[in-house]
Amino acid sequence: MIDKEIQTNNTNSITTKPSFWGWLWFLVPWIIIVIISLFIEAMTFSPTLLIFAAIIVVPRMISTYRTNYTISSTQINITQGSLFGAQQYELPLTKITKVQSKYGMFGKTLNYTTLLLDSTEHGIVPLNYVPNNSDFLKEVEKRYEGFTDIQTSNAVQSNDDFGTIAHRGFASKAPENTFASFDTAIENNFLYIETDVQLTSDNIPVIIHDEKVDRTSDGKGKVSEKTLTDIKKLDAGSWFSSKYKNEKIPTLSELLKKYNNKIHLVLELKSDQSDLPKQVSALIENENWDKIAGNPMSQIPGLTIVSFHLEQLLRSIELMPVVRHGWLVGELTDTDIDIASKLGIQGIFPYAKMTSEHSVKYAKEKGLFVAVWGIQNAEEVVMLKKIGVSAVTTDWPDQIQEYLNNDQKEDSTEELKAKE
Repeated sequence: MIDKEIQTNNTNSITTKPSFWGWLWFLVPWIIIVIISLFIEAMTFSPTLLIFAAIIVVPRMISTYRTNYTISSTQINITQGSLFGAQQYELPLTKITKVQSKYGMFGKTLNYTTLLLDSTEHGIVPLNYVPNNSDFLKEVEKRYEGFTDIQTSNAVQSNDDFGTIAHRGFASKAPENTFASFDTAIENNFLYIETDVQLTSDNIPVIIHDEKVDRTSDGKGKVSEKTLTDIKKLDAGSWFSSKYKNEKIPTLSELLKKYNNKIHLVLELKSDQSDLPKQVSALIENENWDKIAGNPMSQIPGLTIVSFHLEQLLRSIELMPVVRHGWLVGELTDTDIDIASKLGIQGIFPYAKMTSEHSVKYAKEKGLFVAVWGIQNAEEVVMLKKIGVSAVTTDWPDQIQEYLNNDQKEDSTEELKAKE
């Protein structure tokens, strides 16, 4: 019997059907019964037993025949067959956190496996009897790097951990959005790094926050009105300290090359330039960041693209559907949460002082990662952590971490006293 696989007209879509060996093994116990009945005279092999066997096996045959799995650039489509028809399911690739392959008792011998897709939306989703030699399996393996947890670093936070995102690098210790600032963050083990990107007049993505270069360099004028050559002539460090004289404004390409597979980059599409998402997408693919783009926001390495401009996020999602996206907002409202959820945005980043316990709980119920910006002092993080916020963006991540460590020690001491 030949397993069928279909390569669709769309080269980005691959479909496979489950191996028929997956249901044939259900016949094994009944074959054993028949063999035994031939040798044990006392045993009567009645038609009732045959009917019972048919009731068990035939529905399995039909449901397997009607089932197929398709992977595209954005999702896995599951057609789950049954005795009375088939149901369609869509599982976005961005909702899958890891994939495991389980061979079971007969899988290796009969050349099929069961894939277990761990998704944030539906929990564990099994794909049964996937042929080992199928292009579908190879494509899934390629996307998730060998059917293991897709994190590739030991520096991993669970969803229950509280994350500190170094805002524009370690901006309280070095000039913001420079390699000096990013390196300082990494040297101090702050591996979640936020930065900003916008386009020069010659359409090159560069790392800078303000619309103008005036505040953070020795130049004047809008970024969008300067060429890359103009930008690279600027001193982006002396305004902070003479120690950083001649620090340069990095390009996005330089940043991606330097920190590939080392950090979780939170990249803000700062401007509303319509070409910005396209230029960013091309660089992410060229520098191989797309390989870790599906990693959850709580894992290192990783990539999350954020913006205040909803239209920029939608452009980016269309170009890079596998990449995690987050929406920067002021007040965290139920309406914004609903919009983010319906548009396929995975995270929401509100202003800290306009974030409530109710809104955080509702966002999490919708499957959204919640991180805040604009905290004024380290004491705020304790309250934010208690109401369920997952991370904060800050210029002084060392103070945040120290405060969290002290708070944890106090909680541990109180627990010990309560037990005495």
